[in-house]
Amino acid sequence: MKALLVIDMQEDYVGENRNRKRFTYQSDILIPRINQRILEFDNAGNLVVYVINRFFYQTNKYIPRLVTELNIDSNEIFEKNRASCFSNHKLRQFLSDNNVTEIEMVGVDGNYCIAASALAARKSGLSVIVNHQCIGVANIGKLRKTLSRLEKAGVTIRE
Repeated sequence: MKALLVIDMQEDYVGENRNRKRFTYQSDILIPRINQRILEFDNAGNLVVYVINRFFYQTNKYIPRLVTELNIDSNEIFEKNRASCFSNHKLRQFLSDNNVTEIEMVGVDGNYCIAASALAARKSGLSVIVNHQCIGVANIGKLRKTLSRLEKAGVTIRE
């Protein structure tokens, strides 16, 4: 089984009212591309899983929200409080219970949470694809080095 992991596509990072100096993602390009991948995975009968980041939030009173323009086609939403979404044992269990052997990652940020999650997934024995067209990066200058590191770990980079 294949799964699409939609990582950190939250209002705080890609929404209209985000801190644009800190989160420089081109949301107007990124969100439609991710929505297309969600549609393709859904139409093929594969899983779509959403991951939201609580890493920067110290209080449980604030709940991060997925960006409103994002297609939400499943109730499979997992929280993480570290860079890697594989730090969440419930997500790992869900993927195992559904016999997921291959994951594709989309979302933000390609240099940090996506990279950390991809490396952790490879260590778990999963086949991993990072869809270059569907990841946002704040530091584009660092991306080439990050992608090289991922490829050396066995991650497939899809252009």
